[in-house]
Amino acid sequence: MQVVLVGANGRMGQAIQHAAANIAFISIEHVIHHVAESVINAHVVMDFSSDHGALRALEIATKFNASLLVGTTGLSQKTVSSIENASQKISIIKISNSSLGIAILTRLTSIASTILGSQASVTIHETHHAHKKDSPSGTALALADTLRKSGGAISNNAIHSVRQGEVIGNHRVTFEMANETLSLEHRALDRELFAVGALRIADWLRDQPAGMHTVDEWLSDLLLRANTP
Repeated sequence: MQVVLVGANGRMGQAIQHAAANIAFISIEHVIHHVAESVINAHVVMDFSSDHGALRALEIATKFNASLLVGTTGLSQKTVSSIENASQKISIIKISNSSLGIAILTRLTSIASTILGSQASVTIHETHHAHKKDSPSGTALALADTLRKSGGAISNNAIHSVRQGEVIGNHRVTFEMANETLSLEHRALDRELFAVGALRIADWLRDQPAGMHTVDEWLSDLLLRANTP
């Protein structure tokens, strides 16, 4: 699988290159200013850098008919609209977190919310390193969106964010009921987990039809494979 990486010099870009070096079937092409001729064979274009980087990745993916994985959060509405329009021609996934553990946390949050509904008071706590610009995190907002779509309720004031030290990323969803409390939590211990997850998602995405895809679809396929003899 050939991956074109926009914003390769960023922290996530470097982690992806490091992780790909240990996976034989993956090759990485860097795009900084000019697009190399070899990019014509690209399977997936990825960006984890900025709004501008996401648009650059979109341009390359549509030009070479490759799949597109965007991991940049806080995109402008104009960029989001451009990505959605391009999904009519290529397969695209826009993610706030590439961790398999977060995908499972999101699914469990949906299940708990579906069962409990308004019976529980829900809070989300997330902690990240002091350099992180967006607050709440894209993952926390995605968890809140999952809660609401699954029949639960959570106000924006119930999403608590902390920025301190070099914490990679912790997320906890708590359901408080009359006589019990349920907490679902994920802690990132090494940034490489995001890089490995992104490459796994990219490998899955390249075989998907044109359209906007989700991490939940990827997780469902993993569950299906795990239960197929």
